[in-house]
Amino acid sequence: MSTEDSGLSGESDLGNSLFAREQEFVHFFQSATGFPPYRWQICVALRKEGLPEILPVPTGLGKTEGSVLAWAWRRSVAGDCEPLHLIYCLPMRSLVRQTTTRLEGYFKKLQGQNGWCDIPVYQLIGGEADDTWTSMPDRSWVLVGTQDMLLSRALNRGYGVSRFDWPVHFGLLNQDCRWIIDEVQLMGPGLWTTAQLDWMRQKRFPSSKPCLKPCRTTWMSATMGQEFLQTTDRKRDGCDKVEAFHLDFDDASEEFKRRRSACRKTEIHKPKQGGNAKSVPEQIALEARDKHVPGTLTLIVCNTVETAQRVFQKLEVCKTMKKILITSRFRACDRRCHEQALLDFEARRSACSAGRVEDHLGLICVSTQVVEAGLDISAHRLWTEHAPWAPLIQRLGRLNRDGKDNEACAVVWKLTPEKKFKNEEWVGPYRKADLDRAWSLLEEFAPRSQARGKKACEALEELERDAPEAIKKAIAIPPEPCPRAFDMHALFSTEPDPYGGFTDVSRFVRGTDPDADVTVFWRDWDDRGPQSGGDLDGPPLDLNAETCPVAHWSLQKFLKTADEEAWLWNDEEESWSPVRPQNIKPGMIVMLRGNLGGYSRELGWTGEPEHRLSDLPQPGPGRALREDRRAEAGYWSSLPSHHADARREAENLCDGLHLEGPIRKAVVEATGNHDLGKAHPDWQGAVPKGGPLDHDAVAKFPTVLRVKASKDDVSTVRGAVEAKLQGAEALPDELLDDESGICLCWALASKSYDVLASIRALPGVRRAGYRAFRPGPEGTGMRHEAASALALWHQYRISNPAPYPALSVYLAAAHHGKVRTVLRSLSGKGDDVFGVDRKRKALEYDGREWPMDFSIAFDGAAGEWTDEGFEMIGPGWTGIVADLLGPWRGEADAAWTGSVPKDEPRAFGPFALAWLEALVRVADWRASKRASQIIRPGDGG
Repeated sequence: MSTEDSGLSGESDLGNSLFAREQEFVHFFQSATGFPPYRWQICVALRKEGLPEILPVPTGLGKTEGSVLAWAWRRSVAGDCEPLHLIYCLPMRSLVRQTTTRLEGYFKKLQGQNGWCDIPVYQLIGGEADDTWTSMPDRSWVLVGTQDMLLSRALNRGYGVSRFDWPVHFGLLNQDCRWIIDEVQLMGPGLWTTAQLDWMRQKRFPSSKPCLKPCRTTWMSATMGQEFLQTTDRKRDGCDKVEAFHLDFDDASEEFKRRRSACRKTEIHKPKQGGNAKSVPEQIALEARDKHVPGTLTLIVCNTVETAQRVFQKLEVCKTMKKILITSRFRACDRRCHEQALLDFEARRSACSAGRVEDHLGLICVSTQVVEAGLDISAHRLWTEHAPWAPLIQRLGRLNRDGKDNEACAVVWKLTPEKKFKNEEWVGPYRKADLDRAWSLLEEFAPRSQARGKKACEALEELERDAPEAIKKAIAIPPEPCPRAFDMHALFSTEPDPYGGFTDVSRFVRGTDPDADVTVFWRDWDDRGPQSGGDLDGPPLDLNAETCPVAHWSLQKFLKTADEEAWLWNDEEESWSPVRPQNIKPGMIVMLRGNLGGYSRELGWTGEPEHRLSDLPQPGPGRALREDRRAEAGYWSSLPSHHADARREAENLCDGLHLEGPIRKAVVEATGNHDLGKAHPDWQGAVPKGGPLDHDAVAKFPTVLRVKASKDDVSTVRGAVEAKLQGAEALPDELLDDESGICLCWALASKSYDVLASIRALPGVRRAGYRAFRPGPEGTGMRHEAASALALWHQYRISNPAPYPALSVYLAAAHHGKVRTVLRSLSGKGDDVFGVDRKRKALEYDGREWPMDFSIAFDGAAGEWTDEGFEMIGPGWTGIVADLLGPWRGEADAAWTGSVPKDEPRAFGPFALAWLEALVRVADWRASKRASQIIRPGDGG
């Protein structure tokens, strides 16, 4: 009897389909990694509902590969519904680097095979940032970052990034993303924030508009409870409990069996008689050295940077043996060198079947918690300071991780003295109560682990059976502050408060963690202090090399002892402003004077004045409100040409994201007219003269080098400077105000601070520098996008039907992130709107007049009182923004101001509105990068 006759045809077809999909994923996974997936990894990939919300995976069983490659396969091969982007959030920098490297290797192997998508991987950590992903909202990518960097950006207060770019990061990270939260037990308040962000994306500010994209979240760890899901908001909406994914341990693969069979003998350290806390680091260093086995890794994990530095300094090894220190308190350039030494050794060791490198003395690595999770290293000896249960289990996971070395042994020791913090007893960075619970469990676990041939997983399972309540209390996640909907609504604004500051989100990122970071870098200057404005001659800050994360309390203490200040960039004043120690907050990027010291290339941040860096450059400028840096593109291009390019890019972007209807129209029209304000005479009047487009409206132009010389030296200086320039074009000379000399000018395709330094050293050069573009009378810094909004709003109001939604006007205003939720005066006199003079009523562009409507710049609404009441002339800007944003309570019509018609797109919520901002900005960036009209200096016009 045939299958058709039996009625089993459907079941047979389904079984064949599932088998085919399984084989397809196995092939995909093995092509990427070089080894087949475990059974649980296959189950996650084939799961009908997509990746699970809770994914508990024991250490060493491939949760990174199992989650990321499942997403990639479902996204690029299976055609299943998964968000376009993947955000992999980790609590520590070292985890980010290794995860990034591994994933880059996997996707590189997949590239070009069987038509699989090329998925780039980007890294985001303090001191190192690659923002290329921000220009690709229509393409799949993976972003691996620390919770500080990712969560601060998801809250629109991105650490280490200009506030003008906050909305781009905010929008892109809260739309069309799969968030994977790894090692949740280490995240503190950040974990509760991820739960609240997930709730807001799904419930309070969902992507319910046509064409908009949802976000999803997966939480992963070897040790995890679900208390963090039980926030007030999630409870109210019934999403406080989630069924965890059931891991299948019945796996036939030899690799899986070996890792599950790993032995990890654990002992409790017994201090020498008469010892005290101060002698323990020396004891640990001595014992670790004496028990180190050649060809293997000995790992010493400390709870604080100070302890790690002390142990490292006491560790005396022979010259032919390597010792390294890895903490979070190194400059990016130095830290990479240390971590690479560890990873290089691990690569050699893991390639050996016996788990040790023959004819090699091995490596001793002293570290802090940065290696306790996610770092795929396998030590033969582990010396670890006592920690809470979850971190302790994670550290033990770095011992015999691959199961090749069942003689491996761990020693747990105590050191850090107790101290009071916020009315609770703490021991170093941990609560004493958590340490006490862990110590009781350790005393039961250690004897179980010492039995000959006893598997570590069996010892843990026995302990969980015998002491379930103690384990539950030990891994419980205590309640922490987390953002509510009204917090997120308020964070949408990126305007400074009346005191010049911004909402501090550190309590939602790392909360009361005393080690929450400030990013520090060092520069040199004379006794007059850092220069300001155009006199800032140093190179821009290199986040990927010269910055060092420092605990904010440690920096405060250092500065108070030295009676010195740090320096913070003020984008309104265009200068470095002093900041007193007590005003330093987590997330800040601050500059220190080089001779203050505090840093050693071998030890990292020490806070010791005698540890100083040498050969430091002078301070350079940061991003400023009044500058228009993106207009200095290195080439000349006309405004009509740039608008046409931008419109084309917006159309292509909308096609890639399948945006249709009024939302598409809003994005395309905003982009196609975004630089209309550049037609303003004050803007065009500041464009460098002498170029090939002097008689056209210009949108882009080269960088200008200005060199001042006395009249007697002009000829000599001109020749000497031109000998150092390549591809430059001479511009008209300028007479100095005091008529004492001449300013020679050249148009350049790019800046080089090395070349600039060599020009400054030339005889006869009085001063040399790149001219900052400051449009407006006397360089006041007119914002052209404000003029664009004023003109577009007038056109919107007088037309019937309107040529574009009101949303277009907002998106055009926000395309640099400098004009967003308010239209204010820069002069303080109230006679301008972001530097646009109210006396000028219209722009002239493209053969027509574009009147500007200044009534929109009022708060509330513009109008006048008559006998019949208040007659509104037009809504104010804040009313328009309020209608586009919608209320924080989620009841759109209840808070409608009437500024945006009900039949137009509105009430987007903060996530979607910022995402649309990002799309316009990305289209503008792409238009500049792929301009159809490019006239470079030296092209001859």
